[in-house]
Parts: sequence; structure tokens; C-alpha cells
Amino acid sequence: MNPLTKNLLQQLIKKGTAKNYLALFKHFHEADIAEQLGVLSSEERQLFFKKVNPEMSVDILEELDLDQQLDIISQFKTDIAAKFIEEMEPDDAADLLEELSETNETQAENIINALPEKEKSDIKTLLSYEEDSAGALMTSHYVSIPENLLISEALKDIKQQDIPESETSFYIFIVSKQKKLIGYTTLREIILSPKSNKVSSIRHEHNIYVDHHTDQEDVALLFQKYNMSVIPVVDEKKHILGVITVDDVVDVVVEEASEDIYKLSGTSTNDEKTLTSGSLFKPIIYRIPWLLITILGGLIASYIINNYSTKFTENLFPLALSLSFIPLLMGLGGNVGNQSSAIVVRGIATGSIKPQRALLMIGREIIIGLGIGLFISLFLFIINIKIYHYSIVFSSIVSGSLFINISVATLIGTSLPLLFSKLNIDPAIASAPFISTTLDVIGQLIYFAITLTIIHSFVA
Repeated sequence: MNPLTKNLLQQLIKKGTAKNYLALFKHFHEADIAEQLGVLSSEERQLFFKKVNPEMSVDILEELDLDQQLDIISQFKTDIAAKFIEEMEPDDAADLLEELSETNETQAENIINALPEKEKSDIKTLLSYEEDSAGALMTSHYVSIPENLLISEALKDIKQQDIPESETSFYIFIVSKQKKLIGYTTLREIILSPKSNKVSSIRHEHNIYVDHHTDQEDVALLFQKYNMSVIPVVDEKKHILGVITVDDVVDVVVEEASEDIYKLSGTSTNDEKTLTSGSLFKPIIYRIPWLLITILGGLIASYIINNYSTKFTENLFPLALSLSFIPLLMGLGGNVGNQSSAIVVRGIATGSIKPQRALLMIGREIIIGLGIGLFISLFLFIINIKIYHYSIVFSSIVSGSLFINISVATLIGTSLPLLFSKLNIDPAIASAPFISTTLDVIGQLIYFAITLTIIHSFVA
């Protein structure tokens, strides 16, 4: 069959029959269909979902971007929209309704009220959890069985449950009479074990779970640690509330990584859609704040240079020569500081840098900074002497300033993110503009202080 294209999908929307739509769903993955739908107009997407029933098309709807889902659902009548929400995974449905409530709270409430009681209760529960928590991330679709059943009885119990179509059905969670989580088993173990055995005989005692308040970043680290595709979510009394699946965690990893990158670049939002499309006004507003800090740093640096110029005496080398090395010193200091900052921020995010290792990490980076500073300053000293034939005094001043500047840059680049983390502030805020501006000022102070000290000592 030919690959799915935008034109093929447009023809299907205009002239396609029910048979054509069935062929589409049979031969193409929902993610591929959603990708092509994403480049069509809002009207074409709306018409596509009007021509097929929710049971068939809901998987495609879930693959679309959230803003595109919102555009489609908001244009449907309440009963049709409720049918789509009912067919969606509870966690995806809750995300969509939460987004809808921000633009049209009345419509969101009407859709929730039109849902069957069970789905309505599930959605309201999911919406009650804190944003970016395990509770907000989980789905209420999972399979659980009591521990006191025989395996034959457990199989009958499972068949009577509303078994989810996703990977969550592979893990069977074992609960006590009070519905407390006490372990888990797998569908494979239940099928292959003797039917006369008790469920407790195939129960895994080392049950892994998260509290519903747990931050989504910590949840992602837990998935990485235990290499599981599903992890249950419990309340304070260890009652199972739902499960988090690995596909949701992949979304979290992408979201958190994007957030860190945007913060490191000095933007005050992590909304990719806002920054890359839509209104031009909002990206300007979001990118300006850190640039204002850069302006402030530049004004301070300008004042320092002006002050230095008035105190400089040209008995050893010209002022112009001295000032010509400022870009090199500032650039290297800023780059080294940003390198250290990026390594630490990423290490904190992935959990490879623990709070108890903070001093060790600072010490390690200082030693690395000393090594980098020594190599680059000696390299620059040789170039200044052998190629440009500058005096030993001037070459020593530049190389010495560069060595100290790089060493200080590694200390600041490492310490700031660790300090912010200790204060429960996102370490990514110690972003490139902030560190670069700070190091520009400090680097100049170091360079000018050494230069003036040596000049005055020669004059004396």
C-alpha cells in the first residue's frame, strides 16, 4: 500500500466511504494518521472525526497535540465530546479537560457531567491531583486481584474486569481485603502457573510503587532505576489509586528536558508552541527578562572599563592592547562556567549528582577548572610570546588572569546550581545568561586588578 500522505487523507475526508476509513485504520498506525492530520486545517480535522465514530478514532485523537485535541473537542456538541472523552485513556482525558477548563470552564463541566458515573468519578479524581505529580500522571485503568484467590479464580476475576488495551494489563496488582497494595504478578505467570495454586504463590514481595504526591521527575527516575513499564500509585494508607505507564514517562522526560533547555537558554517559559508558533508578541515578552539582566551586566562592565581606563598608565604596554584581550577573557570564562553549569544541572535532573555529593562535585570541578585553566593559559602565553612577540610582563598578566578567571568560572558554574537545588529552586534557573553576565563582570575585575597592581608595582 502507498504511504499515507496529506493529499490522500484530504481525498478521504472529501469523498471517502466507511470502507475506505476501515482500510485506513487497518493499514496505517494511528500515530502516522495523526501526524498527517496535524498538518491539515482545523476544519479538515474536524470533518475527519465527524465521519467516524469515537470508538474507532479515539486512538488517533490521543496522538494529536493537546492544542489540536482541544480545538476538535471544543467544537463538538456536549454528548459527542463526552463520548470521545469516555473512550480516551483517563489520564489523557483529564489532561484534555483540564486544558479545556482554562478556556471554557462551563463546557468542560458540561462534558464531565455528561459522562457515565464511573468515568465521571475517575476524571474528577484525576483532576483533583497537583499538576506534575504522580496522581496527575496516572491512569485509573489497571487490573487488580485479591491475594486469597486460587489462580483459576483469579483468571475468572480478571475476565470480569474492564481490562485496559494498553500495556497496563500485563501487570496484575495484588491487593488485600482492605484494597491495600501488597505486591504484583504478571499475566504470563498467571497463565503458566498451575490453576490450583494460590495467587500468593506467584506474588512478588518487592512491590514497587509511588505516592500520589511524588513529583513526575522522581517518577521518571524510578522507571529508569527498575526498568519497569508500569508502576502503581498509592495513597498515604497504601491503597492503590492507579498506575503510571512508561509512555507517559517518556512524555515527562521530553517535557522536563525541554524545560531545562529553555531555562538554560534564558527564556521565562517552557511552552514550545508559544516560542515557535502563534503570536510574535509573547515570545518577545518571554525572552526579554534575562536579556535585561545581560544589559545590566553590560552597563556594570562598561563602568568598570571606563574606571580602568582612567587609572591606566601606558608605561609598559598600550591601553588598546590591554583592552583588546577582554573579549577573549570574558568569552572563555563564560563558556567554561556554562559547561560546568550544564553538567551539574543535568546531573541533578538525572539523579547522578546527589545532595550529599555536592562538596565532592564542587571540588572535582575546581580541579578540572585548574587543569583547563593551566593548559589554556600556557597555550595563550606561548602564542603571545612566540607569534605576536608581546612582552613577558603583558603575556604573564593575560595568562595569569585567564587562569584565575577559568578557575573562578568553574567554581561559580558548579556552585550556583547546587545552591539553588539546596534552596529548592530549579537549578536550571542558573542559566547561561545569568552565569555569563556574572562571569563577565568578575572576569574584568580580576584582569584589571592584576594589570593595575603590576603596573603600579613597576612604577613604584
